[in-house]
Amino acid sequence: MISLKGKTVVLAFILLISLTAVWLSYAFPPLQYMKQYVDPQLLAGWVQQHGFNGIVIFITLGAVTASFGLPRQLVALVAGYSFGLLQGVLLAITSISCGALLTFWFARFIARPWVRRRFPEAVTKVDRFTEDQAFLKILTIRFLPLGTNMLTNLVAGTTKLPAWVFFGASFIGFLPQTAIFVLGGHGFNMGSTGQLLFAGALLLLSTLFCLVIYRSHKLHQSGTAEHE
Repeated sequence: MISLKGKTVVLAFILLISLTAVWLSYAFPPLQYMKQYVDPQLLAGWVQQHGFNGIVIFITLGAVTASFGLPRQLVALVAGYSFGLLQGVLLAITSISCGALLTFWFARFIARPWVRRRFPEAVTKVDRFTEDQAFLKILTIRFLPLGTNMLTNLVAGTTKLPAWVFFGASFIGFLPQTAIFVLGGHGFNMGSTGQLLFAGALLLLSTLFCLVIYRSHKLHQSGTAEHE
């Protein structure tokens, strides 16, 4: 079991990476470069003009691009800029989660042999990691600002993990980071003290939740071992 000092180091490292990512989003705003290829205002007008069909098409396109590896943060930025805070979060989190599920299904029904040959150690680790409390385990992985999202989706698809567990845990686990980048796309000043503190608070809460889940998992393992 990780010591208190070890947990402190892990928490500090995750917070450092998270705050660095927020600062980079402020220093080098992705929307500034994306406008060369995507007009968020034109996109928002098109979606609103087509009503429900436009929303479905946006979610579908967002899901497909995310499934091919487009950073989910970019989808959230465009959604926030185009649709505002609440609608942006709902559209972004739905698109991103569906994109992860598409990659999951691709690995499960089409590319399972290739993924198992290419990433055998990762498949074994994820399979063992999700043997019990699978929902909380995937939720923990999603909360962390580290790791390869595409690899997680591919590997999870080759395991025994139920698709509904994967989707539900991903949907909830993606919320903190998605909300942060939707806020950025919505036009909040990422350089303001209040915005940085709010972003940091979300990341801190998600990280602390990860540690709580990890501790609960270790206690569960200890209790199971004692009863054997």
